[in-house]
Amino acid sequence: MKTRIKELRQEKKYTQELLALKAETNQTLLSRIECGLAVPDADLIVRLSTAFHVSADYILCLSDQRNPGGQHSSATAEKNAENAAWQKVHLSLFQRLNPTQRAHLNNFLESITGGI
Repeated sequence: MKTRIKELRQEKKYTQELLALKAETNQTLLSRIECGLAVPDADLIVRLSTAFHVSADYILCLSDQRNPGGQHSSATAEKNAENAAWQKVHLSLFQRLNPTQRAHLNNFLESITGGI
């Protein structure tokens, strides 16, 4: 994965600083990832996928196809960005709940998902 991220960055002629801006992270973390000293979390992988216009599977080296079905659409990138934004908003809301509210929310979610 570390080499895939570095290859994509160099292919786009991005500096680590520019990629950090595009992926809403910091250059130090990108450097650590490229050196194999850190692993990006799921949220960062989504943001890198959007910045590079490739699938998360490609970044994770789970696929040699850059995009599912051999194509990439801006709709996929937009959907990735929307999902990341949605997760940030809901995580922020969840963190504001007190323990009792979190327990109620958890019980509700388990009741509608069947405990998945």
